[in-house]
Amino acid sequence: MTYRFATIGCTHAGYSTRGMRMHRDTGWNLRVLDGQLAYSQAVTQIIDAGCQGLWHGGDVTHWSRPLPRDVESVQRLDDIVFDAGLWNGKNSGNHCAGSGADLSAVAMFDRPTMNAFTVYPDSRRAPEDSVGPYPGLYEIHQPDPDQAIYLHVISHYGLDPDLRNQGILIEPEPLDHGINILCSHGIFVGDERLYKAAERHGADRLVPTEWVTRGFDLTLLSDFHTPGPVEGFGDPDGRGQVWYTGSTVRRGFSDDESPRGWLQVDLPDVGAPQVTLREIWQRPQRDFHPIDATTMTVAQINDLVRDRLASQRWVDPESEALTGDGGWILRQRIVGATPQQRQGIYELAGEWANAARDAAYWSTTFENPLSGISLAQPTHEQVSITERVVDLQVALDDRVDHGNVGKTLRDAPETLRVAALARARAALGAPRTEA
Repeated sequence: MTYRFATIGCTHAGYSTRGMRMHRDTGWNLRVLDGQLAYSQAVTQIIDAGCQGLWHGGDVTHWSRPLPRDVESVQRLDDIVFDAGLWNGKNSGNHCAGSGADLSAVAMFDRPTMNAFTVYPDSRRAPEDSVGPYPGLYEIHQPDPDQAIYLHVISHYGLDPDLRNQGILIEPEPLDHGINILCSHGIFVGDERLYKAAERHGADRLVPTEWVTRGFDLTLLSDFHTPGPVEGFGDPDGRGQVWYTGSTVRRGFSDDESPRGWLQVDLPDVGAPQVTLREIWQRPQRDFHPIDATTMTVAQINDLVRDRLASQRWVDPESEALTGDGGWILRQRIVGATPQQRQGIYELAGEWANAARDAAYWSTTFENPLSGISLAQPTHEQVSITERVVDLQVALDDRVDHGNVGKTLRDAPETLRVAALARARAALGAPRTEA
């Protein structure tokens, strides 16, 4: 027999994108509706897949003080989970906690009578409602009383490094029986993509590599929005793997391009846990290749942007069927523009917006803009600025054996070095080459 449950994370209920089109029927920012539909689609798939429970890894809501609209949307889905007979657990993430909230937003979803439990600190909880070893910080749950499956949950609060100064030592250890699964919401130190998971809500919290190597059968993490396993962890038979739940909605262009969905966790009587990513719908988006303004006139930039916008109709049939608006999310970055070029581009804003009218979101952003130095008589300072925009990769290559920059790149792990150089090239609009 195999026991199956599901896990999701980072649903960010209430997340919206500034400049996004409004939903015609509700008047809400369309991205809010996208998030609700994505969460709903995941729950529907989870129930249809025969899962016995649903574990949410954190950041249920985008804000620590969510709007009633967003709370209602989550509770409505929790009702569906309860009616289907699934247990339902939620962790507290950095967005749930915020930077100054005295109580995590997941408190609104703690409904024990509906087999829905949450992990967050609350001094007002009665002792009989508290779960140890450290209530709200590190709790061990057996969500199904008929199964020896234990979730070792460390909340956002439990990752606070200041706890040691208070005499609280969070040291998760697997029990000597049953299946032990470590669950947390934070930045995993053992992942070389660490720098991509930095957040601006609340405080960054680290999950030590040592924790996941203590004999846990599986580790499920949230916070980083790209789903999938972390390389380098797990025995040959699959025991001890580390997985990110990813998110159900992509947050603009700050998230990497990747699938959205939920993880199906199968626990056989014999053998290691099996984890499978199940994808859900997401509104398509396109981040056009950056335009290097240092080599083009405003007229040439205009022609290129107009050609890109005219290359297809930016309407997605599936998104239109689900939300009533099939518009894509589009962005054009322009690198190294002078003040004169920026002024000319601003004057084209209306024409570009009209050309992108099918899109639900369209924006133009300027990166590494040049200063107001006149181009008529180039100065040494101006040339230096231009070189920084155009020839950064050349400078890095030239200094690979000199100074701190070269030393850092040379000594970094290969995967991290390649990723850093690739991101630098992408930001500058340079062609990709082998690092």
